[in-house]
Amino acid sequence: MEAFKKKLETLRGEADAATARAETAERELAAAKAELSAKDQEAISLNNRNTLLETQLEKAETGGSDSKSKLREHELKVEDLERKIKTLEKENESLENKLETMTEKFNAAKAELDETLKAMEDM
Repeated sequence: MEAFKKKLETLRGEADAATARAETAERELAAAKAELSAKDQEAISLNNRNTLLETQLEKAETGGSDSKSKLREHELKVEDLERKIKTLEKENESLENKLETMTEKFNAAKAELDETLKAMEDM
């Protein structure tokens, strides 16, 4: 019977040790689950932030592209207007020269007419 009591005591000691190990393992498991949950939340938060940043980047790239397109369009308009200005300046110069020539011809014709009229009056 003595041997039976020792065996029972040994088994109780082993059971207590196993219970203590099981409780320790359960606490570690709970801590690991809590840490995993926190890491999952952090990952979700980072994914949301990443999505937001990607959306902002796309908007910025699209806006930049639109701005570049508008800038190029305005540059082309400026170039076209500069060509028109040069053409109009040349046309203006040509018309001024023509006006000067016509004025000279008019003055010459008027002088000739005046001479003719004066000669006719003198007759």
